[in-house]
Amino acid sequence: MKKIRVIVADSQPGMRRLLGRRLAASACIELAGLVADERGLVQALSQGVCDVVALRFPLGTGNDARSGSYARLGARLAALGRQRVVAIANIADRAGVLQLIKDGCRNVVTGRDHADEVLKAVRMAHLDLASVSEVACDLIWGRRCRGLGDFDDWAELLTTRESEVLRLYLSGLSVTEIAVRTGRTVKTISTQKQSVMRKVGADNDVELAAFAIQRGML
Repeated sequence: MKKIRVIVADSQPGMRRLLGRRLAASACIELAGLVADERGLVQALSQGVCDVVALRFPLGTGNDARSGSYARLGARLAALGRQRVVAIANIADRAGVLQLIKDGCRNVVTGRDHADEVLKAVRMAHLDLASVSEVACDLIWGRRCRGLGDFDDWAELLTTRESEVLRLYLSGLSVTEIAVRTGRTVKTISTQKQSVMRKVGADNDVELAAFAIQRGML
């Protein structure tokens, strides 16, 4: 079995070594490096091969420990062709989780999650699938969000047309483009999208994306 090569990026030496050991203990993980700041991470990625970065966010630049946005760091990593990142963040509220997702983080783990959640997120990232940890889900929804297994099929939650609108919207199409694609009016598509958001308990598009990530739709 080919192992997943992981670089651990964490400004705290003790936490960096601990996370590295825990990941390396998995039969499917090969520890590709330990770095302390953004500069070291960029250098490591430019010199070696890595499948996933396990990054405790925020990560210092090397000169200081002040944080930038995940979007800025994500853009730098994307420029290097490294988009598979697991962000481990010390977030304690709903707004913090949603901000990471809004900034483009596709795999979110909180500092309060068990190490197994990091391993799970690394596996998901390696498969290019998004994920939100159990604690992060609790912060978003205020309770454990039901898994796919709680429904026999999506028809129990959404109508066929609502499912279609959700799928097309998550693929990046606008409400107007979905209307053209499906032959319905913009008003109808907008109404169906609002119905989806009401049923899943999402107040805005970021929360809708969080729901889709938790359900394995992104």
